[in-house]
Amino acid sequence: MKYKFKDLALGDLDVLINNYIIYYNDEGGKWTYDLAKKRLEQIFLTPYFYGIGLYNESELAGFAVGWFKQFDDIQLFYMEEILVFKEFQNKGLGTKIVQELESIVKEKGAQKIDLSTTYEDEHQRFYSRLGFKKSDFLIPMYKKIW
Repeated sequence: MKYKFKDLALGDLDVLINNYIIYYNDEGGKWTYDLAKKRLEQIFLTPYFYGIGLYNESELAGFAVGWFKQFDDIQLFYMEEILVFKEFQNKGLGTKIVQELESIVKEKGAQKIDLSTTYEDEHQRFYSRLGFKKSDFLIPMYKKIW
């Protein structure tokens, strides 16, 4: 299989939305077209957005999206979402996507990539293998307001 990367733009949303729904609903999600569209538009319309898609010929195999965040002493890239679709998993494509994203955002001035992941061991192992570490600076916190 021959894979190629492409920068993502708003025009790619429909393909992403449909694949997003299939992927997450197979995992037990309750995504509708409108919910997935809202989720992905929120990411794509964030200032300083950047995303890449990995394609097998013309078929989308996976993608990673996020945005650049500027601080007084560093610019970082916050990776909001990475996804490799089921039929393309376990082929090293997630690694390829992260490595390509890292190379591009570094070239664009980012000195660090931040992300949040679940407590699931498989997700933490994946990111650890790619050199990501648990933050010693930020602690995720939340408050339910409903």
